[in-house]
Amino acid sequence: MQMHIARRLSEAIGSWLHMEFCCYRAGLFSENSLKAAVGQVLSSFPILAKGERIHADFPHDLLNPSAKSGRKKELDFALVLAGRGIPKRNAQIAVETKWAGSSHCTPSKIFQDFLRLSEIKRGDPDTVCIFVLAGSHLQVIKLLSGMPFTSSGKKNTGVGSSGNERRLRPNNTNMDHRCYFSKPIKELSSAGFTLPESFVCQSHGIHPRQTVGGTVDFQAIAWEIKSVSAVSLNTKVW
Repeated sequence: MQMHIARRLSEAIGSWLHMEFCCYRAGLFSENSLKAAVGQVLSSFPILAKGERIHADFPHDLLNPSAKSGRKKELDFALVLAGRGIPKRNAQIAVETKWAGSSHCTPSKIFQDFLRLSEIKRGDPDTVCIFVLAGSHLQVIKLLSGMPFTSSGKKNTGVGSSGNERRLRPNNTNMDHRCYFSKPIKELSSAGFTLPESFVCQSHGIHPRQTVGGTVDFQAIAWEIKSVSAVSLNTKVW
């Protein structure tokens, strides 16, 4: 049975982090340092179209709905056929990453990545859309215990990390959602995005698993955006 793309990414990146840590190179870790690991894993997938390659910082058309001047908004990684005259979309795999503990890795920024991937999934349904979170064990666990993964109420209204499929429907009357989702929803809406009312995602195990003795220092976990609502979110209430 073929290993799922998200699981393959989380296990490979987590294993790479552990190897680098054992080689005393943990001081080099950052979101940028993930490029080598993610690029190597994505390069191992069979291409569906002749000429497909891995591209970092890819200016995906669906992340740039408005024809504004200046630098285009970019996707962290894309396995895609790219070149002059070819639309910058229809990627085989699209990946966003966050390094736990960095100034960019906030609950709102993480949720913004999920929304960006949802927008790509909505426009290009055949693209496999993956979000990867990696970093120190303590920072990763801290993030997973709060929004956008885990909410404060009896029922978890976050994206979850249990491995089960979960539909997230942003609710402007939910205090957790309003606190952490309002900013990214407003920013993307003002940039021309027509955001989906909901999306379904599924996490694929944290790796490496923590040992009884707590000897694992760095981990990675990944989610796939599996489907997206055709109905648009009412952004005016946010």
